[in-house]
Amino acid sequence: MPSAQSPQSSSSSPPSRPTDELPTLRTYLTTTPSDRTSALRLIADSIAQQRQLSSYSLITHPYTLSAAILLLGILSQYLELYTFLTTSAGIIMTLLVVVRSLTSDYLSLAEAINYNWLEGPGSRFPLLSSSKKAGHHRRSSSTSSTSSTGSGSGNVEPAAIVTTKNSNSASGGGGRRQRNNSGSKTLDNRVENVVVVTKWGEDEIIGALVMKVLKRERKAVLRAWTVKLRYRGREVGRGLLEEGVRVAVAKGCTGVEFDGGHANSHRILPEMFNKGFERREKKAKAMLAKVMAEQGMGKSSSSSS
Repeated sequence: MPSAQSPQSSSSSPPSRPTDELPTLRTYLTTTPSDRTSALRLIADSIAQQRQLSSYSLITHPYTLSAAILLLGILSQYLELYTFLTTSAGIIMTLLVVVRSLTSDYLSLAEAINYNWLEGPGSRFPLLSSSKKAGHHRRSSSTSSTSSTGSGSGNVEPAAIVTTKNSNSASGGGGRRQRNNSGSKTLDNRVENVVVVTKWGEDEIIGALVMKVLKRERKAVLRAWTVKLRYRGREVGRGLLEEGVRVAVAKGCTGVEFDGGHANSHRILPEMFNKGFERREKKAKAMLAKVMAEQGMGKSSSSSS
């Protein structure tokens, strides 16, 4: 007769939980080129996406709608039905083309997000052409072109050594230069650009935060903060801010603030079309202030341009 099995040998392993197969969500400070490149692409995409909100604001603004309705109403008084319909379709198509042209500079801004932007001297965002209307910014003369698909993600390959000099070096008293991990040179070892990312699983970067640590002033300045579109509204952005504040505290900072020229701060259209952007800006600053208060830091503020 076969011997009876012991209770231990016959017992099965405990059933796995449904959440055991889910990828892990991690938010951490990164220095690896692959993570930093993915973060820069995500930031570039967020700038290109601003074009959609800007176009929507322009099309649905009361002034635009009123002008379009008035024009169509006048045409309806003088044209036959078939002619009116075809003319109206042409006017609408022309309006869409004009809106697309007016907001195209967001793609140029997205192209400028690369390693030069991340690690370049001063790390300031390139401005758009001064020939644009008031309130527009100058385009960077050194940005690379986007791919033929027009995705706006930009070229974020590591840049060559930066040779631009600051005013002190021009006068013969420049600060000591040092080489960083990306291959570029920074003007001063008192400024450090750090990148915090949120990774879903092993490969997908779904959130990015770029922060400039000013060691002399003992403060950190947020230069970019974004989450991939389909993951927004799920506390991923808050997690990035919390980790960014922790990193700032670890590096001796006593305050964190948004840079006045952060990656998503630029406005292409006149002020009256930017209400949606201003609401987002206000909400972001309120969230940062709350995170800082929870971690015992002072109130956040916007840095001057």
